[in-house]
Amino acid sequence: MIRVCLSGARGRMGRTLSDLLSQATDLQLAAALERPGHPELGREIAPGVALTAEARAAIEGCDVLLDFSLPSGVLEHAALCAAAEKPLVSGTTGFDEAGQRALREAARRIPIVWSANMSRGVHVLAELTRRAARLLGAEYDTEIFEIHHRHKADAPSGTARLLAAGVQEARGGEIRYARQEKRAPGEIGLCSARGGDVVGEHQVMFLGGGEQLVLTHRASSREHFARGALAAVRWVVGQEAGLYGMADVFGSL
Repeated sequence: MIRVCLSGARGRMGRTLSDLLSQATDLQLAAALERPGHPELGREIAPGVALTAEARAAIEGCDVLLDFSLPSGVLEHAALCAAAEKPLVSGTTGFDEAGQRALREAARRIPIVWSANMSRGVHVLAELTRRAARLLGAEYDTEIFEIHHRHKADAPSGTARLLAAGVQEARGGEIRYARQEKRAPGEIGLCSARGGDVVGEHQVMFLGGGEQLVLTHRASSREHFARGALAAVRWVVGQEAGLYGMADVFGSL
């Protein structure tokens, strides 16, 4: 049985993960973390598990940290995980360059799985996007559109950035967000929308002369993201130190 400490336990993803952990036979929700001052601190959210802000004790008492808190929280917890030699899985987005460096530094001591999107379907979309970009080249204009619920904190989404980086790696080109002028040759366009309760939708469009290829992933619930996160939890325990992605978890296609 893998003992899991869940950070961001009362957020949207945290609630979904709590539900799935309660159904798992090989995983146990052993600790639940939230920020200091959270109104539900002290409340029991699972049998014998009360919501706490005492991160160090919670992390040290578990086998792995599953973190969907804010970037600042993830970085604080990554340092605690490194000190306690506990693996970390996180799907939090919005890290700046300094935050990314801090994650890489922690990954020199412990195994970390980080991904902007832990869905198996998005993993397939990312692979198809890279392949299409290689095959079609810069002759096809590439535009990436994403829409999420009104409460999402960052834009463009981490998944959209991941997809754009895949195109750039495959065929080059500058990534341009929220274009307000004429398209430059070879650039990779990014556009975001926010509204309602949309869980998430991503479109990658390859626009050529006389034809269009459009790859779309549409999420109707958070459960598939959560199932991917739990797959990462199962995988990361026992791995060597390093920074891993969902391609490592799911394996090559």
